[in-house]
Amino acid sequence: MASTSDRRRAESERLMKAMSHPLRTSILRILSERTASPAELARDLGDHLHNVSYHTKRLEQLGCVELVKERHVRGAVEHFYRATTRNLVDESEWEELDPVIKEDLVGESMQKVIDDFVASAEAKIVGSDKDFWLTRTPLLLDEDGIAEALAIHQRAFEELEEVKARSAGRLLEAKAEGTPVSSSQALFKMPGA
Repeated sequence: MASTSDRRRAESERLMKAMSHPLRTSILRILSERTASPAELARDLGDHLHNVSYHTKRLEQLGCVELVKERHVRGAVEHFYRATTRNLVDESEWEELDPVIKEDLVGESMQKVIDDFVASAEAKIVGSDKDFWLTRTPLLLDEDGIAEALAIHQRAFEELEEVKARSAGRLLEAKAEGTPVSSSQALFKMPGA
């Protein structure tokens, strides 16, 4: 049986291959948020359907997306996909990514955090009850402290994945819908004072 680190490394390698093309990176980002067909993706991305279809199929071959449903439309079959993998890259492979892809991934991830917060604030949800957590903690750390803080964030992420899985099981058993929640973590170096 493969260890967790072996599985993460294999997942990371698949993701690196997937992200070696910018269009696949864009498709994977969308499919990690929602289910979509290549036709919908082509419209969203402003690209040609045949190009988007090809790269979606390549993502399926890499095991990064899966076919979840088919719908007959005007004599054709429209295929709908979703991401099967988290949009994470193993830290040892981050350095291998193209700088433009790295910048894009970081920017898009942070934009999603901001978008989630704004949507919740506009709907007057965040802060309306006790069920939220929000902190900003400026720190001054040495390299060991940075490594320790990164490990804390990694453990918290892994624990949240376990919570998500247990919750999904309970929701399935109860035939309930659940409550959409956004959880964000960030730890990054800042410019010096």
